Amino acid sequence: MFRSLPVAAGSLPGLFLAASLALGLTACGPTTASPPPTAQAPAVQQTAPAPRLGEVDLSGPVQVALLAPLTGADSGAAEAGRALANAAQMALTDLADPSLRLKVYDTSGSPEGARAAAQAAVGDGAALILGPLFGANTPGVAGIAVRAGLNVISFSTDSSVAGGPVFLSGFLPEAEAERMVNFAASQGLDRIGVFYPRTAYGDAALRAAEDAAFRTGARVAVAYNYERTFEGIQDGAEPFAGAARDAGVTAVLLPEGGKGLQTVGAFMDYHGLNPAVVKYLGLGQWNAGATLMEPTLRGGWFPAPDPDRVEIFSNLYQARFGSRPPFIAVLGYDAVQVAGQLLADARRSGWTRPFGHDELTRAEGFQGALGPLRFGPDGLSQRAMAILEVDTGGFLIVDPAPAWLGPGS
Repeated sequence: MFRSLPVAAGSLPGLFLAASLALGLTACGPTTASPPPTAQAPAVQQTAPAPRLGEVDLSGPVQVALLAPLTGADSGAAEAGRALANAAQMALTDLADPSLRLKVYDTSGSPEGARAAAQAAVGDGAALILGPLFGANTPGVAGIAVRAGLNVISFSTDSSVAGGPVFLSGFLPEAEAERMVNFAASQGLDRIGVFYPRTAYGDAALRAAEDAAFRTGARVAVAYNYERTFEGIQDGAEPFAGAARDAGVTAVLLPEGGKGLQTVGAFMDYHGLNPAVVKYLGLGQWNAGATLMEPTLRGGWFPAPDPDRVEIFSNLYQARFGSRPPFIAVLGYDAVQVAGQLLADARRSGWTRPFGHDELTRAEGFQGALGPLRFGPDGLSQRAMAILEVDTGGFLIVDPAPAWLGPGS
């Protein structure tokens, strides 16, 4: 489809107490005159006020729940789930806060399992839910969280499930596209073409590219989506390349990864978008070895977390657990760090709702393993990212990740 664009153990606070009503009885002797009865004021029943939803009893330990697929038919998902749990435990150790407790629940990678895990977490007194991993499992968890007055830090990158109690902690295509287009525009690349897969990820990348271009004075001049198959890429590449040349684009954004990205890159060059003339731009999916295998992508730019921080985190994880972590493990670490930082602030201030919406969306954000991060009111995350360039043997930093995220929105 073608478009030419103008573009750890705690519980909810409060004990429900009822005072016993003591009734005074006056004894009467058979031969002794009794004094006249004294009027008794009506007894007032003393009941502790009911806790507000989301309140936490700061006088004792506070529990957060991690929902992850530790078992299930998908071995890859189970591996990711175990890595999330390991990294979360690593963060708990690093925080060294004995009042923060972490309990892990297995979702089995299914919506039913995620709902059951969330229900168990609520029953166990969790004050915040971390997870689940998949976007398809998040709405069911959100429904349970709403009824319990809890918020959720999901590991999904599906922006359609964000909002309400759900905050997404991952590196989102929206944020990546915004960082990439902003940097490209600052380098004079202000006429951009977007060749994107017909997926939720591709759609999100296009929307973000259009928004960022509008704010920077750049323009998404051409956009074309394709079926994510070899034939789909082949069929879409020629008309897109022709339209991009006609529109005088100076950069093309390719939100793809792996074999798909290699195919896209080869067809872009074949149909006349010379990477020596038109700058190729990518998103976080470019941050993989497969990108280095396609010569036409060399010199291309993409956003990614600070490589030095990634290496430090990976080395620390390996030292504790004996293997290199999948990249997603850092989300488990950061989610616990967010909980720990909010809880520490609440203890200093005496505020009993440390994991509320306003607290999670605070303008200063949080410090994660890979740098600063922040949640927006819409539930989407912002993260500090560098701009990397594809070289023959690896990736070079052309613009470092910022040390902070700037004023909050």
